[in-house]
Order: sequence, then structure tokens, then C-alpha cells
Amino acid sequence: MGAAHEQSESAGRGTGDDGADLQLSFLDANIPTEAQQIEKIDQAESEKTPSAFVLSQAEIENELRRHGSGFTGGKQRIIALYQTQPDRKLCAKALAKEYGIGGHSHDYLDGSRGFVNHDWKGLEFVHYPDHQ
Repeated sequence: MGAAHEQSESAGRGTGDDGADLQLSFLDANIPTEAQQIEKIDQAESEKTPSAFVLSQAEIENELRRHGSGFTGGKQRIIALYQTQPDRKLCAKALAKEYGIGGHSHDYLDGSRGFVNHDWKGLEFVHYPDHQ
């Protein structure tokens, strides 16, 4: 040790003791309660402008009847699921499992065209040519 290119261990990172005793404190922070956070989320959701593209229940049912999941017996399982499962969240979870990941082109009931993507998040309908 002692050569010009060598440094002592204390001269490694930083500039020494500057700020060595600083701590991050949440005691002074204004953290909203869970209820306040939920209220802000609900308020933000209500302020969102609705999409110009509205998808009817008939359109969704048309997709489910026409294509199903693409697996053998998929259409029947989907229809049975809709007839027996009143809980929308459980229904959506089962549909995501049934469909897997993929997509296909789609003809809407009004004659326009688009695409349907499906994955663990659900079904995504895309309407051409405006991609809504």
C-alpha cells in the first residue's frame, strides 16, 4: 500500500461521513388511509371518459358462440359456465383458463371487422380500422 493508484478503504465510495447519520422517516409523511385511497381511485375511475367503441353483450355472446376457445368441447364448456356460474369474477377466471393465450380475426354483428386477443387478463376486442 502507499502507491499512487491505491486508496485506503475509507476513501472508497462517497465523500466520507457526509450524511452518514441521515434516516428516511415516514412519521412526517401524509400517507392516506385505505378508505381515502379507495375514494381517490373511485373518483379517478368516474372521471374517465367512456370509449367511443361500445361492446354489447350480444357481441360478446356472438364471439363465445362462434369461436369458443378453440379447444375440443370449448364452446360447450363456455356455455355451461355462463349458465351455471353467477359470479362474474369466477366466470372471468375460468374463461381465461379455458382460452389460454392467442387471438383471431373477428366479424362484428354490424358487419365491421376486427380482432380478438385473449390471455390471462381476459378478452380484448379490437375494432378496425380505428383500432378502438
